[in-house]
Amino acid sequence: MLGIDIKRGVASTLERVFASSGNEFDKLEILWGGKTACISFKRDGNKLDAKIIFPNIDETKHVSHDVFNNLIGYALHELGHAWYTENAPRDNARRVWGDYIGKLINGLEDPRIEQRVIDSGHAPNARVLFETLTASILERDGYVEPDDKRNIPFLLAIEGRRLHGYDIPVASVVDASPWAKHIRVALRKAHTACSTEQIAKIAIELYKRIREDEKSEPTEPPTGDGDSPPTEPPTEPPTGEPPDDVGDGDGDGDETEPPTDGDKGDGDKPVEDGDDPVKKGHKKSDPTFDGGRDPEPSKFIEDALSDVTALADNRIERPTYGKPKIATFTWE
Repeated sequence: MLGIDIKRGVASTLERVFASSGNEFDKLEILWGGKTACISFKRDGNKLDAKIIFPNIDETKHVSHDVFNNLIGYALHELGHAWYTENAPRDNARRVWGDYIGKLINGLEDPRIEQRVIDSGHAPNARVLFETLTASILERDGYVEPDDKRNIPFLLAIEGRRLHGYDIPVASVVDASPWAKHIRVALRKAHTACSTEQIAKIAIELYKRIREDEKSEPTEPPTGDGDSPPTEPPTEPPTGEPPDDVGDGDGDGDETEPPTDGDKGDGDKPVEDGDDPVKKGHKKSDPTFDGGRDPEPSKFIEDALSDVTALADNRIERPTYGKPKIATFTWE
């Protein structure tokens, strides 16, 4: 397909989705001219304005049908956020607990909003498109290591979709993770969550459990030099380790412990400026959690279009495909 056909196809497909959604958008824009793939949206009561931005495509270059399908899947995924994600719970949680919580929320939220789009019926082939996009990401970049805590958000996004019945082309690595118990609990609760606020609570609980496990690990291995008698194995769980019956999935997902080591707030209610740990001098996030793969598919879409980007964009932004706009000029 030529780039011009890709642009027209994406625009016409989203127009049909817009119509079938019962005009749940007050305004929907598609822009081809950004340096990244993203969505911005704003709610005002029942009105919703959304703008989907793609990197520009050279209209004369050939683009594969697989890339076209992934562009549609990405656009529907982002529309799912515009329809079903609440920004306030996520922003409040990030403000209190740090950037990693935002990634955990995204990892748990992505499967939820995709399932909402599927259930809505706005796009009859949404499930196939989401499944194809997920498979494309894994086939190109592979999966993550089970013992890399930085990549737990990406793992949650994949395993959450597996729970929703997606055909995932890689085997699950949850059982091999040092945090397998906590990950399974989080996935089970997120599978039945009904809002971003519930997802935020689940993410905060998971983060606490991971940190508690790290605190309970021995800091030094035994010397084994024979100068001292061997110690007996402890009969009680180490201090700080969650008891076996915590987080068994039977609750409503909002069980959380009091913050420890300088953590403030519970992330499930608006944060006042006076309660902001960043303003009180606390670290914004634990640097050992920094990095990792973004659970959102934006980077994958950017990379997929890198070979067909319009060269003129390196010098000046090209006009984007769309309906003409009438401008009024005043001559003096």
